[in-house]
Amino acid sequence: MTVRLTIDGRRAEADTGAYLLQVARSMDITIPTLCDHPDLEPVGACRLCLVEVTHPDWGGWSGLMTACIYPVADGLQVSTHSPRVLQARRGLLALLAARCPASEAIQRLARQYDVQPGRLVVNPDDDDCILCGLCTRICETYATSAIATINRGATKQVGSFFDSAHDCVGCGACAVVCPTRVIASQREAGRFTIWHQSFEIPVATVDPERCVGCGACEEACPFAVARVSLQMRPDGACPRALPLATIPDDQCRGCGACVGACPVGAIDQASSADWSTLISIVAEHHETLAKGGPDA
Repeated sequence: MTVRLTIDGRRAEADTGAYLLQVARSMDITIPTLCDHPDLEPVGACRLCLVEVTHPDWGGWSGLMTACIYPVADGLQVSTHSPRVLQARRGLLALLAARCPASEAIQRLARQYDVQPGRLVVNPDDDDCILCGLCTRICETYATSAIATINRGATKQVGSFFDSAHDCVGCGACAVVCPTRVIASQREAGRFTIWHQSFEIPVATVDPERCVGCGACEEACPFAVARVSLQMRPDGACPRALPLATIPDDQCRGCGACVGACPVGAIDQASSADWSTLISIVAEHHETLAKGGPDA
């Protein structure tokens, strides 16, 4: 079912169940947000996407609502930059600027809305975390729930209940979605370090003698690491440059998407793991399960 509404005086149509933030973006209307991500359900954590809504049937009443979780309705009238909205948005940004004075993302928004912390006490232990919850939500949705918000009130923070996130698998998704880039991580050839742990990366390598330069790896790579370019064959068999895939080992995430996509088997993943040992462990595990478990 289609509903009709207006946003900043412009008519809009949307499907029932859509949220105001989605519709506004489809109209190229900018609404700031720090906790929204297309791969996650919205939760309205940062509150920056506040908009003012009213309706002809509401007798002149209007209210501030979070656009990312407010559903569209027929006849709804939305203002994304009313004086009331801007005042609330500036107040939120002032709080964030005091909490994270060194954050480039917060500084950029504060300049955009001409915001200063004013009389607010600037956080002396600034860590740039705004507690938006993106990292914990993406870890819970796509990984192992290795991190969470811990403590309460002024001591609330993101982390684990131990010194390191023991269930972390090193996917790095939390660092990618963090809007203030506060989650420290380091990627180097064959190694990725995050949450005080270091993970081996099974780096993908290309066999230039088998590669046909089709570009399947480039299309499959979700991190835009694999690239096909004109290169001279290392064996010197061809006097001219031909298409050849390359995967920098200091950028490879080890996901294996390129390995599965390569139609000629020219890409493999290197690992220091003893695969024969791993196979025997898996076989022993299945044998134990077949007997009814370890306590059978």
